[in-house]
Parts: sequence; structure tokens; C-alpha cells
Amino acid sequence: MIVGVVHDPQFGPIVACGAGGTQVELLRDVSIRLTPLGQEDAAEMIHELKTYPLLTGFRGAPVCDVAALQEGLLRLSAMVEDLPQIAELDFNPFVVHERGASILDARIRVSAVEPRPLPGVR
Repeated sequence: MIVGVVHDPQFGPIVACGAGGTQVELLRDVSIRLTPLGQEDAAEMIHELKTYPLLTGFRGAPVCDVAALQEGLLRLSAMVEDLPQIAELDFNPFVVHERGASILDARIRVSAVEPRPLPGVR
């Protein structure tokens, strides 16, 4: 799998999840959401992937720990909300095992952050 985030100047952090490794460029099977993610958002992102059946034991393959992938999405969402200087971040591949998950490669880009205006100030 691939799990990542980009910072859009208008919408803020956008989290992505999809088929990872070399498949990301071939299949282009990616789901995206704006942060902050909730449990339902993370679950929907995973379930709407065309490759979701590969996580659930397709053709006798082991069933993967989808909850670990969901937890990874939620933690990434929380991290980029807390650290707005994260401009881009990719975990690829984010390997989902029968129990748990592992990040095998990570790439992060940070940038200066414009201070957020105070609520009610224009």
C-alpha cells in the first residue's frame, strides 16, 4: 500500500491511500480525503479501493490487518494536523501484514508555515 499526504494551499492537508509499491503508478488506485480524518473516513478510504479485495484474502491469500492500515491513516492525519510544516509525506510501501503493518520506505518534505490567523480576525 501507499499512505501519504500533500498540503494543498487552499484546502490544507490531503491524505491519500492506495495500491503501493510499483503498483501505484500502474493501477492509479488511490483514495483521498481532507484532514482531519475520523474512523469512518479512514474505513471508507480503504473500502473504496479497487484493490481492497487483495487485503481480505482474495483467492486464498492471507487476510491482512485492515485495522492496522486504518490506524496508520488516522495517525498520519493527526500528525499533519499537529505539524503543519509537513508539506508532503509518503510511506511507500506501507506493508499490511496478517497482524500489524510496517513502513518500509518513507519520504518527507517540510516547509516554512504561514502563521494561522486568529479566529475572527480578517
